Amino acid sequence: MSAAALRILHVVPYYEHAWAYGGIPRLATTMTRTLARRGHAVTVCTTDVRDQTSRTASVAERSHGVDVRVFRNVSNRLAYHLQFFTPIGFRAHLRAVAGSFDVAHIHACHNLPGAFAAAALTRASVPYVVSPNGTAPPIERRVIVKRAFAATVGRHVLSGAARVLAVTNIERDQLATMGLAPTRITVVPNPVDEDGGAPPDGAAFRAAHGLGRARIVLFLGKLTPRKGVEHLIHAFSQLALPDTLLVIAGNDMGAGAACDRLVRRLALQARVVRTGLLRDTQRLDALRAADVVVYPSRDEIFGLVPLEALLCGTPVTVCGDSGCGEIIGKVGGGRLVPYGAPAALADAIASILSNPAEWKERVAAAAPRVRRLFGADVVCDELERVYVEVCGAAAHEKQPA
Repeated sequence: MSAAALRILHVVPYYEHAWAYGGIPRLATTMTRTLARRGHAVTVCTTDVRDQTSRTASVAERSHGVDVRVFRNVSNRLAYHLQFFTPIGFRAHLRAVAGSFDVAHIHACHNLPGAFAAAALTRASVPYVVSPNGTAPPIERRVIVKRAFAATVGRHVLSGAARVLAVTNIERDQLATMGLAPTRITVVPNPVDEDGGAPPDGAAFRAAHGLGRARIVLFLGKLTPRKGVEHLIHAFSQLALPDTLLVIAGNDMGAGAACDRLVRRLALQARVVRTGLLRDTQRLDALRAADVVVYPSRDEIFGLVPLEALLCGTPVTVCGDSGCGEIIGKVGGGRLVPYGAPAALADAIASILSNPAEWKERVAAAAPRVRRLFGADVVCDELERVYVEVCGAAAHEKQPA
């Protein structure tokens, strides 16, 4: 669709360069740049987090047509380890400018930037939508803190939203179980970034990490307990495959030490490579270099990595009892396994590695489906429709009786 130009605010705790924080920074960047390219006036308010040791400059700048406002956190350490974002001046700025927008979009739950934005927007009578991206229920880490936040500072974020956007049918059902009325939930998937510049270079990744010509089983993502990397290590230990390496790529956010201990206990040191955090095009190079990408996590409400892998020409294995499994089941190009089942995971990996020609064909067929369903313009068509609807509803409510 072609919507009239809107003044759109996006509020997200992390943006563009925050590779250590997973998929939300990437999808928010893709989303906002695409909306700006389509003629909307897009502003992003975010914090300066980047990774465990570095920050983004606290500035106001124009990037790819998007007005990006970056606010400095009191503590980068608290932001990285506890997801406790404390942007200086953020609340006052939002109170001052909230009324200048037609609609706003808040990303993720249980964070102060989103709570501050919801309050300021409500006060200014500006409608907003929320994309929890799997963060609405208090799961995995800091569960008690998340529940306390949702009951206090963040209690009006979801209830005050004009619409809550689920990225899969599984998330829609999850939100309904939490008490949200089905009429307030709309399924809008996440976009994949198809404007990655130069084609991914798998040979460069192999050379940089000394992988030679070995077959590569790759995990790419944050190392948290929910990601299930320990199950992948157990599965890999069951594979009697010569010249095959397990590459674990990602920053440690609570599960790295346990993974390293397990590798040593299973005597896999010579067959497992840890790369640490991969940034920007390094990620795509790794996906291109891999023979199979494995995403063995639970509660994975979407999963950008498997879709990016398919676009890089690499088959995937994901858990079937999640939103990620829902998506791969729809587009193809991968095997689905239960969470926490190393034997089934090993079987899926082996079946892909033993039939490379067949899986190359399956991935070639899946890639166009990924673009058709999750391309940035396809997703932004849906976003524009939702924005226009909530703006219209808000205008109707303001009309005198």
